[in-house]
Amino acid sequence: MKIGILNTGNVGSRLARAWAGAGHQLVLAKDGEDRKIAPLLAELGNRATLGTLKQAADFGDAVLFSVYWPRTDALVDEIGDALDGKIVIETMNPLGVTKDFVHFHDVEFMRDNSTAEYLQKRLPNARVVKAFSQLAAPVLEAAAWASSPTKANVFYATDDQQAGQIVRQLIEDAGFTPINAGPLKVARQLEQLGVLLHQIAEHEYSGDADLIRLGAAIVEANPGPILRQRTV
Repeated sequence: MKIGILNTGNVGSRLARAWAGAGHQLVLAKDGEDRKIAPLLAELGNRATLGTLKQAADFGDAVLFSVYWPRTDALVDEIGDALDGKIVIETMNPLGVTKDFVHFHDVEFMRDNSTAEYLQKRLPNARVVKAFSQLAAPVLEAAAWASSPTKANVFYATDDQQAGQIVRQLIEDAGFTPINAGPLKVARQLEQLGVLLHQIAEHEYSGDADLIRLGAAIVEANPGPILRQRTV
């Protein structure tokens, strides 16, 4: 599959490696100085080329929209209608930043919206799929879970069933187990799960910095539920 990466940052570079290794062809773009991804381009060889944001959008049958949330409108304005008809894999979380560069979840925005729904409204002709939003970049590689008894799942949500099936395969190609969370509106709950993981990192582990090692997974009981007669 042809995949455009917008933008090739911490998340996009991890997925670029995985997808190139799975045989996909990539055009990598950077929202900022593209010299920063020169080592990655050298590593991937003929499986990836450098392009502008518009060129990456034009190239991909699927496009990874992995940008800094406050930059969303600027990138949509720059790309224009290049994403019409494309599968757009949206990885963002609604993180704001203070004047002191402290990040925070925009809880007010999250009450009635999600970054995925917002992006779908900005790109009405695109096929938006929410995915890859719950894993920090340092664990967004299958090797990070090699010794873990339970692997992290990648949840996805979309209103386009066919697009969801394609993204499901791309999740598997990245080395993870896909979990269908339902329609795009469920992205609200996925983003709220991100807040929960921050709280768990803060209170169960040594601090918020340990968020980079956490993931969520659906675990099936095995051999199965223990059924007993109900007592009332």
